[in-house]
Amino acid sequence: MKFIEFIDAKAHPMRVFRGCGSVLHEHIPTVGRPPAVYSAINEERVFRAFQQSAEPMFQLPVTGAWNWLAVAQHHGLPTRLLDWTTNPLVACYFAISSGNPKDDAVVHAVNIPADDIVDPSKNPDPFTIDRVMFLVPAKSAPRIVNQRGLFSVHNQPDRAWVPENSDKFVIPAAMRPRFRRTLFKMGVDHSHIYPDIVGLCEMLKWRYVERIGIGTAMIG
Repeated sequence: MKFIEFIDAKAHPMRVFRGCGSVLHEHIPTVGRPPAVYSAINEERVFRAFQQSAEPMFQLPVTGAWNWLAVAQHHGLPTRLLDWTTNPLVACYFAISSGNPKDDAVVHAVNIPADDIVDPSKNPDPFTIDRVMFLVPAKSAPRIVNQRGLFSVHNQPDRAWVPENSDKFVIPAAMRPRFRRTLFKMGVDHSHIYPDIVGLCEMLKWRYVERIGIGTAMIG
């Protein structure tokens, strides 16, 4: 399979993947995307407001600006982070399950230099980095663990990032259903990506609509 060949090509110990529902998608974090007009001041203000208001909502304290930023991204706040994964199958699932089903999807692969991994002791402030770096978050949420997730952190979040040493694998729109069925057989589905009741129901709804497992006991 060409996708397996893509995964094996140019093996690198710090190779990360991002799946997008359209080949037209650019690497722009949510805080820098239209329709909002990006403002560095407003970005930091909304982040600080999140910290102040959300702190009582967590059973365990969140420590450090980087962990707070990862938590904010995880819960849907517009941030300067983009989601990546070290698992190419997870990236493939995000690609084929998002966007317009009529669009070609894509999986991007990037090699991370060791110097571009965030060290909070050297870079304590996420808003003062001078280049795109990568944040490996604390494995505090089951979703992050299952997705083998990490984030790129963008110093200019309103500008599209074009990484060096990158590759991409385009998944034609017509191949989306086949890829999703194959990933399901490999144990990568919505209930794996989102390990909660909502994720389980989304997976079972997909099986119901596609008639996968209907007529026999639905196992796993």
